[in-house]
Amino acid sequence: MCYDVWVNSMALEEPPHFVFRRQSILKLSVEMSTQYDKIVAPHNEMRKLPGEVLETYNMQQAVAPYIKGANVLDLACGSGHYSRLLLSWGASQVCGVDISRGMIEAAKAAALSDKVRFVVADCSIPTKFDGGPFDIVFGGWFLNYAPSGAVLANMFRNIATNLNEGGRFFGVTAYPTQDPRRFHETVLEKKPLFWDRILVEPMMDVEDGISTRVTADIEPEKVQFDNYHLTKAVYEKAARDGGMDGQLLWKPTTFPAGDSQIFAGREKVEEELAIYMRMPHFVVLVVEKGQS
Repeated sequence: MCYDVWVNSMALEEPPHFVFRRQSILKLSVEMSTQYDKIVAPHNEMRKLPGEVLETYNMQQAVAPYIKGANVLDLACGSGHYSRLLLSWGASQVCGVDISRGMIEAAKAAALSDKVRFVVADCSIPTKFDGGPFDIVFGGWFLNYAPSGAVLANMFRNIATNLNEGGRFFGVTAYPTQDPRRFHETVLEKKPLFWDRILVEPMMDVEDGISTRVTADIEPEKVQFDNYHLTKAVYEKAARDGGMDGQLLWKPTTFPAGDSQIFAGREKVEEELAIYMRMPHFVVLVVEKGQS
Protein backbone atom coordinates (compact mmCIF):
# COMPACT_ATOMS: atom_id res chain seq x y z
CA MET A 1 0.00 0.00 0.00
CA CYS A 2 1.26 3.53 -0.79
CA TYR A 3 1.08 5.93 2.10
CA ASP A 4 0.49 9.66 1.69
CA VAL A 5 3.90 10.76 2.90
CA TRP A 6 6.98 12.48 1.61
CA VAL A 7 9.21 9.63 0.49
CA ASN A 8 12.89 9.88 1.39
CA SER A 9 14.45 10.24 -2.06
CA MET A 10 17.76 8.97 -0.71
CA ALA A 11 16.20 5.71 0.46
CA LEU A 12 18.43 3.62 -1.80
CA GLU A 13 22.14 4.07 -1.30
CA GLU A 14 23.68 4.53 -4.75
CA PRO A 15 27.00 2.90 -5.65
CA PRO A 16 29.80 5.47 -6.08
CA HIS A 17 29.70 5.30 -9.89
CA PHE A 18 25.95 6.15 -9.85
CA VAL A 19 26.42 9.33 -7.84
CA PHE A 20 26.44 12.22 -10.29
CA ARG A 21 25.99 15.97 -10.11
CA ARG A 22 23.68 15.85 -7.10
CA GLN A 23 23.32 19.64 -6.95
CA SER A 24 22.21 19.77 -10.61
CA ILE A 25 19.60 17.08 -10.00
CA LEU A 26 18.31 18.92 -6.93
CA LYS A 27 18.05 22.14 -8.95
CA LEU A 28 16.15 20.31 -11.68
CA SER A 29 13.79 18.81 -9.10
CA VAL A 30 13.00 22.20 -7.58
CA GLU A 31 12.36 23.70 -11.02
CA MET A 32 10.03 20.86 -12.02
CA SER A 33 8.07 21.07 -8.79
CA THR A 34 7.72 24.85 -9.00
CA GLN A 35 6.54 25.01 -12.62
CA TYR A 36 3.87 22.35 -12.08
CA ASP A 37 2.62 23.69 -8.74
CA LYS A 38 1.55 26.79 -10.69
CA ILE A 39 -0.34 25.14 -13.55
CA VAL A 40 -2.48 22.41 -12.00
CA ALA A 41 -5.87 23.55 -13.39
CA PRO A 42 -4.67 24.59 -16.88
CA HIS A 43 -2.67 21.36 -17.16
CA ASN A 44 -5.87 19.40 -16.57
CA GLU A 45 -7.52 21.31 -19.43
CA MET A 46 -4.78 20.08 -21.79
CA ARG A 47 -6.19 16.57 -21.37
CA LYS A 48 -9.26 17.62 -23.35
CA LEU A 49 -7.33 18.45 -26.54
CA PRO A 50 -7.84 16.01 -29.45
CA GLY A 51 -4.17 15.04 -29.44
CA GLU A 52 -4.38 14.14 -25.77
CA VAL A 53 -7.43 11.98 -26.46
CA LEU A 54 -5.43 10.15 -29.13
CA GLU A 55 -2.57 9.64 -26.66
CA THR A 56 -4.90 8.14 -24.07
CA TYR A 57 -6.39 5.79 -26.68
CA ASN A 58 -2.93 4.52 -27.67
CA MET A 59 -1.88 3.98 -24.08
CA GLN A 60 -5.03 2.02 -23.30
CA GLN A 61 -4.34 -0.22 -26.30
CA ALA A 62 -0.74 -0.74 -25.20
CA VAL A 63 -1.48 -1.77 -21.60
CA ALA A 64 -4.65 -3.76 -22.34
CA PRO A 65 -2.99 -7.21 -22.44
CA TYR A 66 -1.27 -6.67 -19.07
CA ILE A 67 -3.44 -4.39 -16.96
CA LYS A 68 -6.09 -6.74 -15.52
CA GLY A 69 -5.35 -7.28 -11.82
CA ALA A 70 -1.98 -5.54 -12.10
CA ASN A 71 -0.29 -3.65 -9.29
CA VAL A 72 0.77 -0.38 -10.95
CA LEU A 73 3.21 2.42 -10.10
CA ASP A 74 2.49 5.68 -11.94
CA LEU A 75 5.61 7.88 -11.99
CA ALA A 76 5.19 11.63 -12.61
CA CYS A 77 1.44 11.08 -12.18
CA GLY A 78 0.57 14.79 -12.11
CA SER A 79 -3.02 15.32 -11.01
CA GLY A 80 -3.76 11.60 -11.38
CA HIS A 81 -5.23 11.49 -14.90
CA TYR A 82 -3.64 8.18 -15.84
CA SER A 83 -3.70 6.83 -12.28
CA ARG A 84 -7.48 6.91 -12.34
CA LEU A 85 -7.65 5.55 -15.89
CA LEU A 86 -5.29 2.66 -15.10
CA LEU A 87 -7.59 1.66 -12.26
CA SER A 88 -10.66 1.87 -14.52
CA TRP A 89 -8.86 -0.21 -17.17
CA GLY A 90 -8.45 -3.09 -14.72
CA ALA A 91 -5.50 -2.46 -12.36
CA SER A 92 -5.99 -3.89 -8.87
CA GLN A 93 -4.30 -0.90 -7.26
CA VAL A 94 -2.30 2.14 -8.35
CA CYS A 95 0.33 4.18 -6.55
CA GLY A 96 0.84 7.62 -8.14
CA VAL A 97 4.04 9.57 -7.50
CA ASP A 98 4.88 13.17 -8.42
CA ILE A 99 7.38 15.79 -7.30
CA SER A 100 4.75 18.56 -7.29
CA ARG A 101 2.80 18.91 -4.05
CA GLY A 102 0.18 20.93 -5.91
CA MET A 103 -0.38 18.13 -8.42
CA ILE A 104 -0.55 15.49 -5.69
CA GLU A 105 -3.13 17.48 -3.72
CA ALA A 106 -5.24 17.75 -6.89
CA ALA A 107 -4.84 14.01 -7.50
CA LYS A 108 -5.99 13.18 -3.96
CA ALA A 109 -9.00 15.48 -4.31
CA ALA A 110 -10.07 13.74 -7.53
CA ALA A 111 -9.50 10.17 -6.29
CA LEU A 112 -12.72 8.17 -6.14
CA SER A 113 -11.32 4.90 -4.80
CA ASP A 114 -9.15 3.73 -1.94
CA LYS A 115 -7.34 1.52 -4.46
CA VAL A 116 -5.39 4.54 -5.71
CA ARG A 117 -2.95 6.38 -3.46
CA PHE A 118 -0.57 9.28 -4.07
CA VAL A 119 2.95 10.10 -2.88
CA VAL A 120 5.15 13.19 -3.18
CA ALA A 121 8.64 12.20 -4.30
CA ASP A 122 11.33 12.83 -6.91
CA CYS A 123 10.84 10.14 -9.56
CA SER A 124 14.31 10.70 -11.01
CA ILE A 125 16.02 9.19 -7.96
CA PRO A 126 15.85 5.40 -7.36
CA THR A 127 13.48 4.74 -4.46
CA LYS A 128 11.63 1.60 -3.40
CA PHE A 129 8.01 2.61 -3.01
CA ASP A 130 5.65 0.94 -0.55
CA GLY A 131 3.37 -1.59 -2.18
CA GLY A 132 6.00 -2.91 -4.59
CA PRO A 133 7.41 -4.57 -6.47
CA PHE A 134 4.94 -3.67 -9.19
CA ASP A 135 3.72 -5.52 -12.27
CA ILE A 136 3.64 -2.34 -14.34
CA VAL A 137 5.45 0.97 -14.02
CA PHE A 138 3.82 3.75 -16.00
CA GLY A 139 5.28 7.12 -16.95
CA GLY A 140 3.15 9.55 -18.94
CA TRP A 141 5.50 12.37 -20.02
CA PHE A 142 8.06 11.45 -17.37
CA LEU A 143 11.27 10.57 -19.24
CA ASN A 144 11.23 13.82 -21.23
CA TYR A 145 12.28 15.71 -18.09
CA ALA A 146 15.74 14.12 -18.14
CA PRO A 147 18.31 16.75 -19.19
CA SER A 148 20.97 14.12 -19.97
CA GLY A 149 21.51 10.44 -20.58
CA ALA A 150 22.86 10.09 -17.04
CA VAL A 151 19.65 11.38 -15.48
CA LEU A 152 17.58 9.33 -17.91
CA ALA A 153 19.47 6.19 -16.86
CA ASN A 154 18.66 6.98 -13.23
CA MET A 155 14.98 7.30 -14.12
CA PHE A 156 15.13 3.86 -15.74
CA ARG A 157 16.99 2.62 -12.66
CA ASN A 158 14.06 3.79 -10.54
CA ILE A 159 11.69 1.95 -12.88
CA ALA A 160 13.74 -1.27 -12.68
CA THR A 161 14.02 -0.99 -8.89
CA ASN A 162 10.24 -1.06 -8.54
CA LEU A 163 9.34 -3.65 -11.20
CA ASN A 164 8.85 -7.36 -10.80
CA GLU A 165 11.07 -9.51 -13.02
CA GLY A 166 9.25 -9.79 -16.32
CA GLY A 167 7.30 -6.61 -15.55
CA ARG A 168 6.88 -3.82 -18.09
CA PHE A 169 7.33 -0.09 -18.26
CA PHE A 170 4.87 1.87 -20.40
CA GLY A 171 5.83 5.45 -21.14
CA VAL A 172 4.57 8.37 -23.19
CA THR A 173 7.44 10.44 -24.50
CA ALA A 174 8.74 12.39 -27.49
CA TYR A 175 9.20 10.86 -30.93
CA PRO A 176 12.42 8.80 -31.23
CA THR A 177 14.90 10.54 -33.50
CA GLN A 178 18.64 11.07 -33.76
CA ASP A 179 18.11 14.75 -34.60
CA PRO A 180 15.59 16.30 -32.18
CA ARG A 181 16.31 19.87 -33.31
CA ARG A 182 15.64 19.10 -36.96
CA PHE A 183 12.51 17.18 -35.97
CA HIS A 184 11.01 20.17 -34.16
CA GLU A 185 12.09 22.63 -36.84
CA THR A 186 10.24 20.50 -39.39
CA VAL A 187 7.16 20.38 -37.14
CA LEU A 188 7.17 24.18 -36.85
CA GLU A 189 7.40 24.41 -40.64
CA LYS A 190 4.74 21.81 -41.51
CA LYS A 191 2.35 22.36 -38.58
CA PRO A 192 0.87 18.86 -38.79
CA LEU A 193 -2.33 17.53 -37.28
CA PHE A 194 -2.61 17.90 -33.47
CA TRP A 195 0.38 20.26 -33.25
CA ASP A 196 -1.76 23.38 -33.84
CA ARG A 197 -2.78 23.81 -30.18
CA ILE A 198 0.57 22.76 -28.73
CA LEU A 199 3.73 24.63 -29.73
CA VAL A 200 7.05 22.94 -28.97
CA GLU A 201 10.03 25.20 -29.57
CA PRO A 202 13.59 23.84 -29.75
CA MET A 203 15.72 25.83 -27.34
CA MET A 204 19.28 25.12 -26.18
CA ASP A 205 21.52 22.25 -27.20
CA VAL A 206 22.28 19.95 -24.29
CA GLU A 207 24.72 17.07 -23.99
CA ASP A 208 22.43 14.39 -25.42
CA GLY A 209 19.78 16.35 -27.32
CA ILE A 210 17.96 19.67 -26.87
CA SER A 211 15.82 21.50 -24.35
CA THR A 212 12.32 22.45 -25.47
CA ARG A 213 9.66 24.93 -24.42
CA VAL A 214 6.06 23.76 -24.62
CA THR A 215 3.18 26.23 -24.95
CA ALA A 216 -0.40 24.91 -24.96
CA ASP A 217 -3.13 27.18 -26.32
CA ILE A 218 -5.99 26.45 -23.94
CA GLU A 219 -8.60 28.36 -21.97
CA PRO A 220 -8.63 30.33 -19.75
CA GLU A 221 -4.89 30.88 -20.18
CA LYS A 222 -1.95 29.43 -22.07
CA VAL A 223 0.22 26.87 -20.31
CA GLN A 224 3.98 26.93 -20.69
CA PHE A 225 6.66 24.60 -19.34
CA ASP A 226 10.11 23.31 -20.23
CA ASN A 227 11.46 19.82 -20.85
CA TYR A 228 13.97 17.91 -23.02
CA HIS A 229 14.12 15.83 -26.17
CA LEU A 230 17.09 13.45 -26.09
CA THR A 231 18.15 11.24 -28.98
CA LYS A 232 16.75 7.78 -29.67
CA ALA A 233 20.13 6.14 -29.08
CA VAL A 234 20.46 7.85 -25.68
CA TYR A 235 17.02 6.57 -24.65
CA GLU A 236 17.86 3.01 -25.60
CA LYS A 237 21.27 3.06 -23.91
CA ALA A 238 19.81 4.65 -20.77
CA ALA A 239 17.19 1.89 -20.52
CA ARG A 240 19.92 -0.77 -20.60
CA ASP A 241 22.20 1.16 -18.22
CA GLY A 242 19.26 1.50 -15.83
CA GLY A 243 18.65 -2.23 -15.65
CA MET A 244 15.78 -2.57 -18.14
CA ASP A 245 17.33 -5.37 -20.16
CA GLY A 246 14.29 -6.99 -21.79
CA GLN A 247 12.50 -6.20 -25.04
CA LEU A 248 12.32 -2.50 -25.97
CA LEU A 249 9.60 -1.37 -28.35
CA TRP A 250 8.67 2.00 -29.81
CA LYS A 251 4.99 1.48 -30.64
CA PRO A 252 3.59 3.24 -33.72
CA THR A 253 0.65 5.56 -33.18
CA THR A 254 -2.73 4.13 -34.18
CA PHE A 255 -6.09 5.83 -34.66
CA PRO A 256 -9.57 4.69 -33.60
CA ALA A 257 -11.73 4.24 -36.68
CA GLY A 258 -14.13 7.08 -37.35
CA ASP A 259 -13.51 8.99 -34.12
CA SER A 260 -15.27 12.31 -34.69
CA GLN A 261 -13.88 13.75 -31.43
CA ILE A 262 -10.32 13.48 -32.71
CA PHE A 263 -10.96 14.59 -36.29
CA ALA A 264 -13.66 17.20 -35.67
CA GLY A 265 -13.31 20.23 -37.93
CA ARG A 266 -10.68 18.61 -40.17
CA GLU A 267 -11.21 18.63 -43.95
CA LYS A 268 -8.15 16.90 -45.48
CA VAL A 269 -7.89 14.13 -42.90
CA GLU A 270 -6.00 11.57 -45.00
CA GLU A 271 -3.44 14.13 -46.17
CA GLU A 272 -2.95 15.44 -42.66
CA LEU A 273 -2.59 11.92 -41.24
CA ALA A 274 0.15 11.10 -43.73
CA ILE A 275 2.13 14.14 -42.53
CA TYR A 276 1.38 13.47 -38.88
CA MET A 277 2.62 9.88 -39.03
CA ARG A 278 6.05 11.19 -40.03
CA MET A 279 6.17 13.51 -37.03
CA PRO A 280 3.71 12.43 -34.29
CA HIS A 281 3.62 14.51 -31.12
CA PHE A 282 4.12 11.46 -28.88
CA VAL A 283 5.13 7.82 -28.89
CA VAL A 284 4.42 4.93 -26.52
CA LEU A 285 7.63 3.29 -25.31
CA VAL A 286 7.41 -0.21 -23.82
CA VAL A 287 10.40 -1.78 -22.05
CA GLU A 288 10.46 -5.11 -20.27
CA LYS A 289 12.56 -5.97 -17.24
CA GLY A 290 14.22 -9.28 -18.03
CA GLN A 291 14.07 -12.31 -15.79
CA SER A 292 17.27 -13.51 -14.15
